[in-house]
Amino acid sequence: MIRYFVRQVIGLVPLLFLVSAAAFFLIRRLPGDPATAYLNSINAPVTEESLAEVRGQLGLDGSVPEQYGKWLGQVLKGDLGYSYQTKRPVTEELASGLRYTAILAGAALLWILVFSMLFGVFAAARAGRLVDSAIRYLTFLGSAMPKFWLGYLLVQFFSLKWGVLPVQGAANIKCLVLPSFTLACSYIATYTKLLRNSILEVRNQPYVRYARSRGFSARQTAWRHVLPNALTPVCTALGLHLGGILSGAVIVENVFSWPGLGRMCISAVTARNYPIIQGYILLMALIFVLANLISDVICVLLNPRLRFGADEGI
Repeated sequence: MIRYFVRQVIGLVPLLFLVSAAAFFLIRRLPGDPATAYLNSINAPVTEESLAEVRGQLGLDGSVPEQYGKWLGQVLKGDLGYSYQTKRPVTEELASGLRYTAILAGAALLWILVFSMLFGVFAAARAGRLVDSAIRYLTFLGSAMPKFWLGYLLVQFFSLKWGVLPVQGAANIKCLVLPSFTLACSYIATYTKLLRNSILEVRNQPYVRYARSRGFSARQTAWRHVLPNALTPVCTALGLHLGGILSGAVIVENVFSWPGLGRMCISAVTARNYPIIQGYILLMALIFVLANLISDVICVLLNPRLRFGADEGI
């Protein structure tokens, strides 16, 4: 198990290197000049002299490969540079936004786990009946709704019409309800269908029938054998989708004016704030690969057969 974990961590290093190179070189293809955007943001005249001075201050006066080499050396030391606009370290800016995005993603995950488990187990227990058909119909609608449309729809009813929840901001826990549910809705539909189908498949496996023949009750069999094995594909998919949850937060954060990484990234793209964009992409890649690693470890712990395979180096 330890060798499996170490091997997976080592495999992340070249992947993160490729992501860093792609992040650095591709954003240089964005239209617009960061030096010009910086001068416009401080209401300074845009002249050849001022542009040359600002490019020197921002480290944009060398060739792109030279800039990448310098930036990569700083990254290896834990330094992501400074924001062009605020002059604060990028790590501080990202940490500030990550706190709010993590709160939003955590609340969305709570919605996903609670409702997916509830609907998935209930639909599997009533497979082929009217309740199962109703849940599948609702999950189809939930997966088809665009996040921005659902967000504005919830604001229209819960904020503007009924006045029970705030429209925007992050002042209190009430501000978290609408954006977190908007972010979670499509994933609730996905994991409900995934868990339902997984339970129905596992329920027909030989080891489940063997457990029943040994005298285990239906409830004991469900909790000890069916549900742990049915959760394996759910955990795998959740690890793959965590990056999607965080990237989907970009839309939700802008709809509800939530002060997270998504709004910060949009502002950075508008201002051509390269260090913030590069740091954001690198952070998202790191979170994505770590989430996949954690989901693999959880699947190995849930499923003894995978655990033995990991111990053997598979």
